[in-house]
Formats: sequence, C-alpha cells, structure tokens
Amino acid sequence: MTHVSGRSRGDAATRWIRGALALVYLAFAITNFLTLTGHARMVMTVLDTVTALLMGLAALSRAPGRRGELLAFLPVLDSVAQVAVTGRLQYSTTLMLTLLGIGAAVTSRRIAAASMLTGVGGWALTVALQNHLRTPEMGYYSVQVASAAILGALLHEALRRRQRALKRAHDKMTTVAERFERLFNASPTGVAIADETGRIVAANPAFHDLVGRPDDEVVGGDVGPYLSADGDQQHRLVRPDGSIRWVDATVGTSEMGGRPWTLLQMQDVTDRHLAEEEARDSHRLLAAVAAAARRIRTGEDARATIIAAVRDLAAADNVSLLEPPADTGTRASQGPAREVVVTDADGADVIGTRVPLDGTSMIARVWHTGEPIFLADPASDPRVSAALLKMVDGRSMLWQPVIVDGTVTAVLAVGWRRRVESVSDYRTRAVALLGDETALALEHERLLRRLERMAFTDTLTALPNRRAWQESMDRMVADAEVSGEPLTVAIADLDHFKRYNDTYGHAAGDELLQRAAAAFAAGIRDEDSLARWGGEEFMFALPATDTADAIVVLDRMRAAMPDSQTCSVGVATWDGREPITQLLKRADDALYRAKHDGRDRVHASAGLIVPDLAAVSSTAA
Repeated sequence: MTHVSGRSRGDAATRWIRGALALVYLAFAITNFLTLTGHARMVMTVLDTVTALLMGLAALSRAPGRRGELLAFLPVLDSVAQVAVTGRLQYSTTLMLTLLGIGAAVTSRRIAAASMLTGVGGWALTVALQNHLRTPEMGYYSVQVASAAILGALLHEALRRRQRALKRAHDKMTTVAERFERLFNASPTGVAIADETGRIVAANPAFHDLVGRPDDEVVGGDVGPYLSADGDQQHRLVRPDGSIRWVDATVGTSEMGGRPWTLLQMQDVTDRHLAEEEARDSHRLLAAVAAAARRIRTGEDARATIIAAVRDLAAADNVSLLEPPADTGTRASQGPAREVVVTDADGADVIGTRVPLDGTSMIARVWHTGEPIFLADPASDPRVSAALLKMVDGRSMLWQPVIVDGTVTAVLAVGWRRRVESVSDYRTRAVALLGDETALALEHERLLRRLERMAFTDTLTALPNRRAWQESMDRMVADAEVSGEPLTVAIADLDHFKRYNDTYGHAAGDELLQRAAAAFAAGIRDEDSLARWGGEEFMFALPATDTADAIVVLDRMRAAMPDSQTCSVGVATWDGREPITQLLKRADDALYRAKHDGRDRVHASAGLIVPDLAAVSSTAA
C-alpha cells in the first residue's frame, strides 16, 4: 500500500498554477507583439517571453523549493514594466491579475506579501514618475490595484487556511491508513481484498504464508480458488507444494467510492481440525474395537467388522486379510506356513488369492520379519507383485502383520487408489490396534476350533467321537431318505482287549487302539464315516452300501487288525423307516452274536456270518 503526502499534492497544485501563469504570459507575449509598436513591443515581448519561460520551467520542476517561490517577483515586475514602457494605465489590469495569481500560486506568506507590495509600490512609483499618467483615471486604477492586492492577500490567506485544514485531514487519514496497514500486515489472520471483478488487489503476509504463494502470484489473481466450492466456512486448501491446510474463511462485502469490494479473512485451523478429526477417529476406533470384541465374545467371525473399520479409519480404498490355508498353520506343532490366502476383503475382489511365502514378495517379508511396511509408490519396488497391485488398483500400500504370542498369524494389506505420501502416526496406530484385534479374533477362532475339535474328536485316536458320529449319522440318514440308497452301519469291538491291557499294560492297550484306528481309517472309503464309540468299540457308517457290500469292506477292516489281534463286527442296514437308535440296537445285537459265535468275525443282523474273506464270497452268493 502507498500513500501520497499532503505536501506532494500541494506541490502538484502549485506547479499547475505556475504552468497556467506561464501560458497566460505566453499569451501576453503574443498579444503585445501583435498590438504594440516600437521599442515597447520589443521590450514587453521579451519580458513576457522570459516570464513565461521561467514560470514554465518552475512548473516542470518537481522540487522547485524556495527558489520557485521567488519567481513570484518576476510577473510583478513584468506587469509594472508593461505600464511603464507603454505609458498606459489600462495595462494596470495585467498587474491586477498578477496580484490575484500570486495570492493563489505562492505558498509563502512572506514572499507573497513582498511581491504584492513590490507590485503596488512599483505601480505607484511608475505613475509618480510619469506625469502623463496622472490623469483622472489614475484614482480609479489606484483603487483597482489596491483592491486586487487586498483580494490577492485575502485569497492567499484563505488558501493557506484551507491548505492547513486539508493537511490536517490528510495527516489524520494517513495516520489511520498507516495504522490499518500495520494491523493489516501484522495480523495473524490471512486477509485479502478483491475488487468487483474478483481480482485480489492486496494481501497481507499471513495470507501469503497460509496459501503458500508469494505476493506477485496472489495480487492480481482470482480470489475464487481460495473460497470453498460448496460455500462451507471451513474447507480444505491445497498449497502448491501439495501440503494441505484447513482454513476457516469469512467473506465480507462493502461499497467504497461507488465500487463493491470483497474482504476475505482466512484463519489456519489445521491443528484444531486434525484434533477434532483425531477425536472423531478415536470414537470410531473405539466403536470398531467394541464391535469386534462383541463379535469375538459371541463367537461370530469378526474379520469383516475389523476389515471394514481398518478401511474407514485409514481412509483406504481396499483392505485384505491374508492367512495360512485351513490345512496349515504357523505354530511349531503345525509346521511353518508355505503360503497365505486372502480369507476376507473389503473394496477388492481378491478373496481366494494365494501368495507364496518362500519368495521375496513384500507380503513374505512382512510375514517373516513381523514389521509393518508402508510404500507411497509400491509400483517402483520390485518386491511388490505387479499382478496384486493391478487387482487392487493400488497406488500406495501398507502391510500390517497380525501377531499372536510373538508369531505372525496373518497380514493385513491396506491399499489406496490414489497416491498417499505418508500415513499419519494416528492412522498407523489405529491400523496396528485393529491388527491386534484381528490377532485376538483369529486366536479366539483358533481356540474355538480347537475346542470344537476336542468336543468332536477322540483325544487318544484322533478319530471323531460318538457325538461327532451321531451328527454325521443324522445327515447320512437324511441323505439316504432323499436318495433311497441303502445305508449300513457297523460296530467293531476288539476281542479280549481287557486281557491285552492286563497282560501288556494300559500304555500298550492305548497304542493298540491307536494302531487299530489308523488301520480302520486307512481301509475305509472317502464317503464312509469312522468314529471311536467308546472303550474298544469303533463305529462305521457306509452310505450307498448294502449289507453284502458292507461285509466285504468290514472284513478287510477285521483282517487289518495289528499285532495278530482280532475284532468282531456287527452289521445292520437301515430299513428306511426305523429310528437310528433301533438301527444301532440291531448292529449291537449282531455284534453280540459274533462274540457269542467265537469272535473274529463279521455278523449281520440278517444272520450272515463271515469268519474270513474266503467265506464272504460264498455267503454273499
């Protein structure tokens, strides 16, 4: 902002008046040259020309100072000389005009008074020395010259007072303007002023700092980019270096000088916005953790809840959870995992995608090191699979390990379809915390599966127990009822097992049960079901198998008994109507008869007895 001082304005007005006088005396020079004769024409033309020239030079000078003021004597002397040279009182009017001009053009009271007195005194002396000028008209012109001098003095004094009043008003305005400019420049709030076209005409340093642009880029530019497109008072401002600031903008309009002006004030509220956002994210994180905890407590699968929360809190476009396949694990008892598979995802169709862990991929690295990795530009890293990036359309990626008891059990892959230069500490902590929740969920699920297996598995033989077999039997009966195919069950009992236990000890007896279970499991078909019924009894279910075919399969089981031990088997085929309890009773009765008839044989509820494999064929025939 620039200001014009009162003195500068006064000097400009004074130069203008001097220029006007120069033109007047130039006109006098021309008039005198045309109207006068003899030496009067020559003298007055020269004097008027010199006066016009000097007054013109004074008007052109920007710093005439006191010397410019002394030029006031020159037109006075010129006017007196004109009367003296021409000898005509009517030329006194030139002196009158000159006296009025001096009153307006000269700012110094002393010089103005001296030049006026010189003019009046010179005129009076000229009249006194030239007798022919003492005519009746002399009194009239005397009064006119004196009046002109008085009017010139009054005009001079009025202009001086007016100039002083203007100077006081100007000084006051200058003081106000300087104070405003100091406040404008020192304000911590960014302030910009725009004209009616929306072009910025002024902006303070705080505004430049906030928008990240120098003065020459802001002033003269459009105010629109700094306003919210939606009209929101608080909005996001992207600076040229890519950094983001949140501003609270206030727009005011006013009219000055008949022109509308716009005042834009912008306050940097980035810290407050981030704090509020962090508070909101904290509430969302707590809600996500609580939701995941509820699902974990109720035994539900918390994967989807956690993945959705990670995507929301990280402002990501997709999140995937990679775990070892169900048939592998990460614990020492299960052996190291050779690959991971996407078990759940949000924002990308990648479920079922497998990633090997024996390579140098980023997922393999996170799996083996247990450290999270963020890449703003994963496409430039050869360790990142280009195919995976294409599947998730990833421009930036974060891999977060899921750790249980110091062992990585899964990996969370977070992706953005836009470039993200960095992930805030808070969002990183949020993803890590939800990664811990994922670990708890997976460990809870693992324990539930273990408990479920324990509930449905015989701990000694690792076969399904009676409860599991009964649930399996319900499904098989339902399937047989729908298909109309036969369903055969059998009960196998190890012969003389108590005596074997007493002779060789319970450890040997347990080993015999384990080896018998392994032999039975190796001999059945994939569609058959085998379970330990209790003690030394084993239960078979053979779908789509009639009695005769079942006897062939079961006799192989009987012949596969280890350590030359034997077993007896009772067989019964479902008649399509009887309850399962009745079917099992018939199989148990058949087993009793096989025991009664000498053991080491297969006995069907219909009366078929198979002491060995050779007899099976003839019996079945």
